[in-house]
Amino acid sequence: MTNGLVVGEDHYRSALVHAVAAIDSYVHGVVLDRAVDILMGRLVAVASSKVGLSFAAVGKIMAATSGGDVAVELAARTYVAERLGLETYQRPDDIASALAMVGVQKIWSTAFAGDAYTQKTALGVIVSRRNRIVHQCDLDPLPGGTTTPIASNDALDAIATIERIVSAIDSHI
Repeated sequence: MTNGLVVGEDHYRSALVHAVAAIDSYVHGVVLDRAVDILMGRLVAVASSKVGLSFAAVGKIMAATSGGDVAVELAARTYVAERLGLETYQRPDDIASALAMVGVQKIWSTAFAGDAYTQKTALGVIVSRRNRIVHQCDLDPLPGGTTTPIASNDALDAIATIERIVSAIDSHI
C-alpha cells in the first residue's frame, strides 16, 4: 500500500518535527504549571505576569471557590490550558515571552550566558526547517519540485540541540 510512497527520509523529517513539538509541549507545561501556581498564590507574580484570561474565565475560576482549593485549581488549570492552546512556543523569542509572562525573565541570557545568540539561532534554524516540512512538504525552494535532502545526522543533531536547550532552560526554572 505504501510501496514507493514512504522513504527513509520521511522518518528523519518526522523526528525533527516531533523534537520541535516536544519543546513546544515542554514550554506549554512550564507556563501552565507556573500560571496555575500564581493563581493559587503559591508563586508570586511579577509585574509583567499575564496570560490573558477573559473575564468570563476569571469569573468561573472565582466561582469555583465554593468547591474548595481543588475545584479552584482544576478550573484555573482548565482555563489557562485553554488560553495557552491558542499559542505555539517554538521560536526562541516566543519561548522567552511565554516564560517571562510567568516570571522567568531573560531565560536565554540566563541559561546560556555568552552563548544565547548561538543557541537561539540553532533553534530558529530547526524550527524553520520544521515549518518547511509541515507547511511546504519540505520542498526544495529551487525549481524542480524535489524535497530538500535530510539525513539521519540532521534529525539527530536537531534532537540533540533541542534536548540541550530544554535541559539548560529547565535548570533555570
